[in-house]
Amino acid sequence: MTTNASKGATNLEEAFIAYMQEANETPISRHALAPGSGLEAAANSQRLSDSHRQSDNSLLNFRRLFAYSYCETLEITRDPVRLAFAFIGSMALLFVFGFGITMDVNKIEFAVLDYDQSPESQDYVDSLVGSNYFVQRGRLYSQEDMERRLKENSITLALEIPPDFGRELKRGGRPTVSTWIDGANPSRASTIEGYVQGVHTPMIAERAREAGQLSSLTPRVMVEQRFRYNPTFESIDAMVPAVPSILLILIPAILMTVSVVKEKELGSITNFYVTLTSRLEFLLGKQLPYIGVGLANFFILTLMAVFLFDVPLKGNGSMLVACAAAYVTAVTGIGLLVFAFTSSQVAAVFVTTIVTILPTVQFSGLMQPVSTLEGGARLMGTFWPTTYYMHAGVGAFTKGLTAREMLPDLLALLAFIPVLTLLTALTLRKQEQ
Repeated sequence: MTTNASKGATNLEEAFIAYMQEANETPISRHALAPGSGLEAAANSQRLSDSHRQSDNSLLNFRRLFAYSYCETLEITRDPVRLAFAFIGSMALLFVFGFGITMDVNKIEFAVLDYDQSPESQDYVDSLVGSNYFVQRGRLYSQEDMERRLKENSITLALEIPPDFGRELKRGGRPTVSTWIDGANPSRASTIEGYVQGVHTPMIAERAREAGQLSSLTPRVMVEQRFRYNPTFESIDAMVPAVPSILLILIPAILMTVSVVKEKELGSITNFYVTLTSRLEFLLGKQLPYIGVGLANFFILTLMAVFLFDVPLKGNGSMLVACAAAYVTAVTGIGLLVFAFTSSQVAAVFVTTIVTILPTVQFSGLMQPVSTLEGGARLMGTFWPTTYYMHAGVGAFTKGLTAREMLPDLLALLAFIPVLTLLTALTLRKQEQ
């Protein structure tokens, strides 16, 4: 009770606080800080530690940033599953997409129901076989036989030649041929219709020329189509340059988000909570190794496109590399943004896959040009990074875009990086709640 009264305190707790405040305000004696004494060394160490803390308490310290990058790089190199997913997965998917997905319409299986049985009708059938797009599969004997084979998918195209086909052709007339096409796939059916028309019209015109009736069949205006890019009209030349746009957003983004979400599950993210590490140091330090992984994937996929699929790179390669670097940085930023809202690896994988794949396939120009979209779809395509890398990547391979022509795509991709980084930094908490 005497101690309490000497400090003017009403209880023991207030007296303890008063003594602690008095001890903190009491200077250390000169004798206690004599040269060589333990207290002097402790004081100097404390002053150095305080000075180091003040100098390190900055927004971006590159030593701490690269320490996180080095640690993450070690984890990647020591994890064979992650390495296999990062590199072998990309190669396998490009192989599957390049050789397995095709829009080419060739080797169309067809059969003929010939009521005429004339040399002219046989020449007509031979003109289809000689086009290299059609493969004849026997003969048809009736309407029922034709419908049955179309339902069984044994043929895709059936031709019905009328009885007076040859006679009409000799007179220089315009004989008609009924064409039955399997329309289960509308796009393919439309292409087949164009092929048949392309064979039918020249053949009829040739016969009319022989009969001296060319003037009656020749239109006054003719439109002749020529393909400026990809003149052979092969899907592989269009598909292979577009696939890396999908793979370079899917795989790096998943690897990125799983890496940081794993720290939440294991509890090692506490190192970030209890140290002076800033949000930017943590995020950029984690991001750098996966930017490297994405660029390595880009070079692997490009080499496969050029040497395996024989799709030449016609445009500016240096600018394409710059676009790829900006694109990978942006998509790993998407992975970091997903990490800020998820707390398990399973959820992170599902969310990242949905967030990256759906806009990439639907709104980035893979299926149709973004300029043809309307409303929300057009808005999504405009503010999605794959749109610009798709234009740069496909254009560099198929159209031979120059550095100046690819510069707007690079600037657009660079604009995504600070926006995504800032959003992630604002949503990332510095301590658990």
